[in-house]
Amino acid sequence: MGTDVTTEDDETTRLTEYAELHGCSCKVGQSDLDSLLADAGLTGESDALLFGIGEDAAARKLTDDIALVSTVDFFTPIVDDPYDFGRIAACNAASDGFATGAVENVDCLVVLGLPRELTESAAPILAGMADALDTMDGVIAGGHTIMSPWPFAGGAISATARPDDLLTSQGASPGDRLYLTKPLGTQPAMGATRVTDEQFVETVTDATDRPLDTIASEAIGWMTTPNRDAMVACREYATAATDITGFGLAGQSRVVAARSNVGIDLTHLPVIAGTPALSTLFGYGLPDGESAETSGGLLVSVPPAATAAVESAFDDADVFYRAVGRVTAGRGVTIDDPTIEEVSS
Repeated sequence: MGTDVTTEDDETTRLTEYAELHGCSCKVGQSDLDSLLADAGLTGESDALLFGIGEDAAARKLTDDIALVSTVDFFTPIVDDPYDFGRIAACNAASDGFATGAVENVDCLVVLGLPRELTESAAPILAGMADALDTMDGVIAGGHTIMSPWPFAGGAISATARPDDLLTSQGASPGDRLYLTKPLGTQPAMGATRVTDEQFVETVTDATDRPLDTIASEAIGWMTTPNRDAMVACREYATAATDITGFGLAGQSRVVAARSNVGIDLTHLPVIAGTPALSTLFGYGLPDGESAETSGGLLVSVPPAATAAVESAFDDADVFYRAVGRVTAGRGVTIDDPTIEEVSS
């Protein structure tokens, strides 16, 4: 399902042309965000919350049996099709809630901004969001729409869980194994689709032996796969979790390492087949885990004694997963000549 938006000259308008940065690559950089929070005095914990700033979402205990998790996420288009943009935006927004273990009673307050000439895209974007949320047993509960020179979409997500089921980025321990539930490579996969210069199109096409539309289609398939099933499968075994978005695998691993006061050694990177060559061409840093991801998978740490059980749970849920490294007693993140596995659907 998709809807073309046309100009007066009947030429197809591309959503991505209205933004300089696309998808989660439009996020404020990791170090800039840390400085911003410090400057604003928003670095301490709140007695009113189970956890909040610095985590993927905030959690408030309502009763002994129910915690309310809240988060908000929105970004600029990473695809041109409005319906697909809506699906990706909803999956990405909900992912921050799922990363904490909250998978029940999912509501979304839509956040949507569009240039005046793209207002016809609003309906298919909302339809995409609604359909994606339906696959997560979630609903659109309202929202807010503005006129904006840059198009953006996403939402404020709320979900519930038992307080004892919640996860943060702070629980990883030395010896834990690390699992990733989607392959990497959405930034180079979709970057290739935005090339319009005829000479460079040929260069990009020749950079990989896979058709660019196949790579892009697989990337969209991963970005529109909710992380709910993956979290349901691993929640009882995981010690810490986060989702992989704009900071990339290396950046999100740094968050876990810093907040858990551990080291992380990444040894295996599953990537969408064909994207390493595209990343090299564009300079995105995919082989180093630095490429920005949009609506990426979960990164979870699991004690060694539970690895067989969590892998069985992933298999039973038909969830993609790979063991990508381990937690150490050191500090920071190490990615030293990792194995690159190219994954095709």
